[in-house]
Amino acid sequence: MNKHQIIKNELNKLNNSKANAEIEANTRLLRARELPAFCEADNAYRKLMLEIAKLPPEDKKHATLNKKLASLKKARLDVLKKLGISASALEPKYSCKKCNDTGYVGNTMCDCLKIKVQKALIKQSGLNNKLNFDFSKCDEKILAESPLLAKAYRFAHKYCDNFPNNKEPNLVFYGEVGTGKTFLLECIANELINKLYYVVFTTAYDISKTMIKAFNSPYSERDTILSPLFESDLLIIDDLGTEPLYHESALTNLFTLINERQRNNQALIISTNLSPQQIDERYGNRIKSRLFNQRITVTIPFKSRDLRLK
Repeated sequence: MNKHQIIKNELNKLNNSKANAEIEANTRLLRARELPAFCEADNAYRKLMLEIAKLPPEDKKHATLNKKLASLKKARLDVLKKLGISASALEPKYSCKKCNDTGYVGNTMCDCLKIKVQKALIKQSGLNNKLNFDFSKCDEKILAESPLLAKAYRFAHKYCDNFPNNKEPNLVFYGEVGTGKTFLLECIANELINKLYYVVFTTAYDISKTMIKAFNSPYSERDTILSPLFESDLLIIDDLGTEPLYHESALTNLFTLINERQRNNQALIISTNLSPQQIDERYGNRIKSRLFNQRITVTIPFKSRDLRLK
């Protein structure tokens, strides 16, 4: 499911909620109309509304009839009150009063829909259990002790601010275990998901499993399985080098994924514990040359003591 499908899906859910709220309100109205006193007041109100609607906009009767309509509306509400029925009971109970469950305020996406889309993006991103990490959680003391790490965090902020218009859309973080690579990846992912970009956060091991699953599935199902990897605004692959290389097809699949995203100018961020030389030895020059293509990629070394131990 791509980002546009996610937005459409969440908008459909919201519109269904809107329709249900209006159906329930109409049901309550029909029950109230079973009471003669209210039915009479409601009929007079509706009849005048229809009469006003038929008038041309320039007709001078509008002012007089609108005053009368306001009077009938008050009378209608007074009848409800006497019958012990709340006026709000006849109004649809929308989940969002700002947009009345339409998802938009004018041409702008409402916050309620943004939040729903964010949650859906997070669910699909693989970040469900990793949302504790964002830029606000960065330990300033640790950054102060490591100028190289502080520079990487500043660069990541700038990368998010400029996304998706970074001159070099791809990043490679490499260095020893526990030096802050995954933490920073999650900060970037969280920041961009909050901006409603479609981010997929996964591991090299899961990429390998997904590729195998896709190519062992019926052809008609492959696009659905692979679409998050190929269609996301940003693909983040953590721990490249920890996945098993079962056979030559694993290298071919990885090359295809990297190559296609670069060919379509889609952002890719990779973290690895391997050095560039070890990447070459493990994956070959074809993959290494694409990962470290300086025209479209920024490589950032991570060198410090194990931050997890600290």
